[in-house]
Amino acid sequence: MKRFAFLTASLLLLLTTPAAAGPMWQSINLSISLADAPNVEAALDKLISSMGDKLTGSVSLMAYVAYGDGSTSHNIISSFDSRAESEAWTQALRSSEGWKKYVKATDGMTQLEGMSRMNFLKSWGDDSPDDVFWEIYSFNVSDVAALTAALDAFNGSDAGKAVGASVHLSEIAAAGIAPVTHLISVGHKSEAEAEKSNATLIKTEAWAAYLEATSKVVDNTGAYMMRTVEIWGNSQP
Repeated sequence: MKRFAFLTASLLLLLTTPAAAGPMWQSINLSISLADAPNVEAALDKLISSMGDKLTGSVSLMAYVAYGDGSTSHNIISSFDSRAESEAWTQALRSSEGWKKYVKATDGMTQLEGMSRMNFLKSWGDDSPDDVFWEIYSFNVSDVAALTAALDAFNGSDAGKAVGASVHLSEIAAAGIAPVTHLISVGHKSEAEAEKSNATLIKTEAWAAYLEATSKVVDNTGAYMMRTVEIWGNSQP
């Protein structure tokens, strides 16, 4: 089973982060040229393979389809059941021979543009490795309970179930992306599926009810889209 690890700058941060219980995920924004992208992916694959089964979390290498930051081309998303697991993996990785080979193989190919850390709050739908197109929506939320209740109602409705997407609500734990407080990640099997589902759901009463319920507690601060290049593990953002 393929897995992946963090880049140098993120490792330095992780090694100084205290452990805390709870499922979490981390996002690392990278600038990688089109010419270098296949080489970076291959180097990551070799690195994870060299670690065997030491990684208990999961990671995805993503390519941006639409994003407001022109310097960022790729995103690495990793998830663990706790910060303690993340820290243990990071320490094992950085002391490995595979890490030294990875750093040498990718020298000059990647540029770290930013990173953030999130805590999962609640999920709807079924996670699937077939979900390879992701829509990520960012919000400033004043009433998380109201947003969660609205998501419960929508995803439990016939319209929500018909979308067939996996949906995750996360809170920002550490990042330089203020005023964003929360993210909603929506996974689809393809961009065509997402387009069809969105065109249908916006006409439903359930969607209108969701918008009404969240209109006074949520400020939409942006959205971007990503496509999965490769998955190491079995979970998604």
